[in-house]
Amino acid sequence: MSQIQETTLLAPFEVWEVQLGDRTIKFFEPLLLTPFWLQDDSDGLSNPSIPDREYLGVERPDLEIFANGSNRRELWNCICGDVRSAWVHFVRAEPRRLSPHGAKIKENYLRIAEEVDNG
Repeated sequence: MSQIQETTLLAPFEVWEVQLGDRTIKFFEPLLLTPFWLQDDSDGLSNPSIPDREYLGVERPDLEIFANGSNRRELWNCICGDVRSAWVHFVRAEPRRLSPHGAKIKENYLRIAEEVDNG
């Protein structure tokens, strides 16, 4: 892989909005997520006859984002899925139903984004 290809693959994502049904999660400023390389070791054992496949990953534990993909498109789709899932399970939840961790995730999202109607 050339240096240009590597640089392109590892370029940060700017997340401005994520579709959520007929609504949109809009970030007040772009959420910057920088990919890194992950090694696939799904069986937990190295098999010398099968080369490791590399995956791109992005992590933002404070926002419950733990995404990965074999290319940027897959990674982008996983990022959007993680944002949607966190929004539905934490941000939309009633505060009394959230654990301290869940309440912190909700607080983190509400500081940087809002949900708006597409209409």
